[in-house]
Amino acid sequence: MDEPASSAPGADRFSSSDASPANRPGAPQSARDVPDAVVAGAGSAFTRRGLMNIVAPIALASAMTTTALAALAADDPVFELIAAKRAADAIYAAACDVLSDAERRYGVNSDEADAAFEAGGPACHSAYEAGWPLATTPPTTFAGILAVLRFVNEIEDAGMEWPDADLIGPEGWHYQLRATIAASIETIIRRRT
Repeated sequence: MDEPASSAPGADRFSSSDASPANRPGAPQSARDVPDAVVAGAGSAFTRRGLMNIVAPIALASAMTTTALAALAADDPVFELIAAKRAADAIYAAACDVLSDAERRYGVNSDEADAAFEAGGPACHSAYEAGWPLATTPPTTFAGILAVLRFVNEIEDAGMEWPDADLIGPEGWHYQLRATIAASIETIIRRRT
């Protein structure tokens, strides 16, 4: 088969094995166990054009704000989930403010502080539960993937935590998020090729 002419020798085709961490010296054994099909997504080799069709939207979206990303990908469900999590966190923050005020005014072990703590329980539970859909709902666009990943970091940068973040393995929130994002990327690549 004749290779197409290129302005850069060897740049006509991108093989998944070229980029696979498993092929790098010193790679951990677990990386060697990742099949090339998983790394490559839609196949074992991409054309340069196919690769650019995947990379260019990511580069464009990474320079955009979350609001602009949401407008670009209005049909992606993760933007509603991010808004719901923000709303749940705002309600929980207000409940925490009420509790802090009661503790300051009446004492930590006061009936008023206990009542504020109990009243804030549903808000705490709602904020906790609003985190799970972000880890388990696949974004349908690269813009959605970027928005979720940025939002995850925003939450952690503010010192907040995700549900079950202390669990390692499939039951953990971060594990679920990584699995969901990987599946989303594979799906989007398959749609574009």
